[in-house]
Amino acid sequence: MKKLLIILSVLIVIGFIAFLSLPILINKYLNSNADRLVSNMITRTSSFGEHEVTFGEIVLNYDYSGTFLKIKNIRVTPSESLGKDMIAVNLTVDHIDLTGFQWFPFLFRNTITVDSALLDNINIISSTPPWDSLFSEPRKPKQKKGKDYDLIEVKNFRLKDFSVEIKNNVYDSVRISLVNMNVNAREFKLTKEDIEDPKSLFDVEMIHGSIEKAQFHFDKFRQSTLVEDIVFDTKTKKMSIGYIGLHNKMDRYAYTALFPERQSWIDISKAKMELGGVNFGSYFKKGIVEVDTLISDGLHLELFVDKRKKEDLKKRPQMIHKVMENLKQIFHIEHLFLNNSYIKIEERPDNAAPRSAYLFFSDINAHITNVSNYVERRGKNRTLELDLTAKLMGEGPLSANVRFDLENPDGKFTLKGTLGKINLRSLNTMIEPEAKIGLKSGTISRMDFNILANDYDGSGELIIRYENLEVELLNKDYKADEQILRKIGAFLANKVVIKSNNPNKKGEVKKGNVYFIRETHKSVFAYWWKLIFSGMKSTLTGESMEEMKRKALEKKKSQSQTDGTVAKTPSSQTDDKKSSKKEAREEKKQERKTQREERKAVKNDTIPSY
Repeated sequence: MKKLLIILSVLIVIGFIAFLSLPILINKYLNSNADRLVSNMITRTSSFGEHEVTFGEIVLNYDYSGTFLKIKNIRVTPSESLGKDMIAVNLTVDHIDLTGFQWFPFLFRNTITVDSALLDNINIISSTPPWDSLFSEPRKPKQKKGKDYDLIEVKNFRLKDFSVEIKNNVYDSVRISLVNMNVNAREFKLTKEDIEDPKSLFDVEMIHGSIEKAQFHFDKFRQSTLVEDIVFDTKTKKMSIGYIGLHNKMDRYAYTALFPERQSWIDISKAKMELGGVNFGSYFKKGIVEVDTLISDGLHLELFVDKRKKEDLKKRPQMIHKVMENLKQIFHIEHLFLNNSYIKIEERPDNAAPRSAYLFFSDINAHITNVSNYVERRGKNRTLELDLTAKLMGEGPLSANVRFDLENPDGKFTLKGTLGKINLRSLNTMIEPEAKIGLKSGTISRMDFNILANDYDGSGELIIRYENLEVELLNKDYKADEQILRKIGAFLANKVVIKSNNPNKKGEVKKGNVYFIRETHKSVFAYWWKLIFSGMKSTLTGESMEEMKRKALEKKKSQSQTDGTVAKTPSSQTDDKKSSKKEAREEKKQERKTQREERKAVKNDTIPSY
């Protein structure tokens, strides 16, 4: 019995010594083969397949609770065998610290499990083929070397000074850049399914971070978006952006001259943004953007069009309901606020005017609700509504309300608003270059409009109160003309054609009719303006609704005939007759439908009485 106790004691001592010695032996093996082991961990994945890894220093320290890993001066470069149609990555890292690395999940479950991770000063320069080849459908099977881990999980994750540049390997131009991202995260998980799912990023319990600057270049690198000072926090569900801009690298005339047809030049700057109630989890796992409140402050937008360029009549800008429906990105913004914003619209007329025409809206404040194509989230609320106040030309107070039915197949919407007092001479910056006519005097005291429209046409009523309206005809230099015939023409226009005051001397207010058939190649904003302008024009001309509709239909038919100039065979002519009859029936059907909706709208929500 005594001998058995001695043997047992010796075995216990030997086992204890072995227990203490095992980490020493393992550490000796790990550090002797550190380069090969760590390099294999990185290059076995599909992202770094056919890449080579070098290290400045590696220290591995194993104990029974896990392994501490410290790596300095990591460099990943593409190998010579990497094809030109593959994504090439050049990566440098100052150092990586990992604690609690578990070997059993790594060896037997293809999983990386770490208690804490610090990645410091990472810089990635990636070169990719053109994106059309990367994301075209159907997607080609991957030919990359290696396989991805089934799971990477880190309990506490810290990323410092992370920067990325993604280049086009054809032009060697930067497509995307990200500067100085810093992140603190808890319970970070990245699965193989996340990597394979283009909508999924990762899963995380908490994340707080910031990005100094992010930039995206597009339109053959002629335009770029710039976002600066981004801060996000899943705990508070908030995100802030210090600057948002969309900039064209070319002058407006130089850019538009590149295209055979009209192309808009756009510049956005000075915008700041605050987001509240952000569902980060929905975005990380499903790629769905869900925001309770988005506030944009200081937006400055300038738009320029050169009307000397031929207009593309085949373009089909979509109405709001179709834009929302066809967007690939699913999103829901409950409340969107635009504060202290500015929009300038500039056009180079198709004439001999020595200058472009422009108008602007300042002091814009808007509240937009239910900006959503996420049907499950918006529920039964099918209306996108815009309430807006602004100043036209920095002077005329404007208020408007627009309501879109997001589920109506015809794109039904209502447009209502009021324009307060404004000196008409301030509109000469737009009218003179466009029409070779100047507004010599006149004041709008108030204009109200109430319009019901859809994807085909719109109608309603407009009342504009003005006084002392007087026009003048301009000469070839677009200046006031003292030539006698022009002065007579201006006199006749002011005394015979145009009513100088509304209401007239008897106090009678002339009400304008609104009717316009949408020009399908123009934007919804151009449609809004043409609807309002039709009401202003009918106020001056006295046209009835029936006359306006008749002229609009004749104009539409004339344009259709002008567009269809190709010679037709007898069979095609027969088809055209059938098509014309069908179009006529559809137009009458649409007209009856519009009239019913008008009567309903007037019954429920009419324009204010005067």
